Amino acid sequence: MSADHTMRLMDFLDKGVTASHAAAEAVAMLEEKGFKRYSERKGWVLPTGAAGYVVRDDSSVIAFRMGRRSPADTGFRIVGAHTDVPGLRVKPFGAYKKEGYKLLGVEIYGGPILASWMDRDLTLAGRAFIKSSDGSAPQTRLFNFEKPLCRIPQVAIHLNRSVNDDGLKLNKQTHLPPLCGIDDGAPFEMDGIRERIAVLLDCEPGDIVDFRLEVVDTQKAALCGFDGDFYSSGRIDNLGGSFTSLQAFLTASETPEETQVLALFDSEEIGSATLNGAASNFLDSILERLSGNRENFLRALAGSLMISNDGAHAVHPNYAELHEPKHKPVLNGGPVLKMNSNERYITQSAGAPYFINLCAQHNVPLQRIVVRSDLPCGSTIGPIISSRLGVMGADIGLPMLSMHSIRETGGVKDAELMIKALAAHFG
Repeated sequence: MSADHTMRLMDFLDKGVTASHAAAEAVAMLEEKGFKRYSERKGWVLPTGAAGYVVRDDSSVIAFRMGRRSPADTGFRIVGAHTDVPGLRVKPFGAYKKEGYKLLGVEIYGGPILASWMDRDLTLAGRAFIKSSDGSAPQTRLFNFEKPLCRIPQVAIHLNRSVNDDGLKLNKQTHLPPLCGIDDGAPFEMDGIRERIAVLLDCEPGDIVDFRLEVVDTQKAALCGFDGDFYSSGRIDNLGGSFTSLQAFLTASETPEETQVLALFDSEEIGSATLNGAASNFLDSILERLSGNRENFLRALAGSLMISNDGAHAVHPNYAELHEPKHKPVLNGGPVLKMNSNERYITQSAGAPYFINLCAQHNVPLQRIVVRSDLPCGSTIGPIISSRLGVMGADIGLPMLSMHSIRETGGVKDAELMIKALAAHFG
């Protein structure tokens, strides 16, 4: 099986250091294939075969390809994923000095495995808002320093003798600020970081109205294992889902019968209740415009099928007891169908047999997962969208290890298998 898809996925993972960077990379891939950008503020003319996309708040993208028949008659074929990842974000006035060092105060975004962030070469990336010369709204510019700028050192074992027996316990306020320099007596304020961003963007510091900073790992994605069976990277959850969904969308039929929709949302890791998250009106409004009117929109929803593509837990051989005994997905075993009786996933509906049959028809191996009954179950954008729009479907994901670590692990065969299944769904 070709590893080309995995190599392209690794490139996507390296470039998508923030949700905005991931969205920008998705836009570049769409535009390379001739997709046109549409504005929510303008009127749309959508002939058969129209291929376009919409961006909201720089970090969420919805793309579409109009089918030969009306969505009211065929419904939509939708795949959703998310662009954000758990991590650390610098506070607005995060720069400070302590005990002879320069540090950055950070907030936790989502649910990262905090211990995995310790003792790594970290850098800063984000977006800056540049004022325009004509007084219009500021323009967004993305940046990534790329080189190591900061670290979060662990305390030596000599000062924490029980760490190996009791585990590493981190105070979220006091133990996580990254060190980024030695106190040289000069002021250390956010304006100094603004100046560094201005150099990177080749603009004047005064042109930067505001900026957002995220702490990101500098290590690139890599193949690993004696025979290259695995790849390791940050952000596999869920840029792995975003990439495979996007790649399937781009390789699907350019003259489909049903209208195809790809939705890549920000904010999933914090509950999706933002202006461009899955709980917003973003998808609703785009689907209604694609339908032509409200009546057609409601008819289209009743006939639509959605796939929610988010990472799934592969069985961990060193912690096998944490997995449901007869539901143990493995790396390189193909897409994972997620199931939960309490409807934390949408797979209880008729979408499940639809996807099972789809994989069987296209010779894609399919795995299933159920969380142990004595462990809580996570969720995805699937139930959020399905419950609001009344769209049935299935929750699936790429199997992975170390989910929410700064460095996750996937199987080199799974991206191609996922893309094959999702391309068949798009038609």
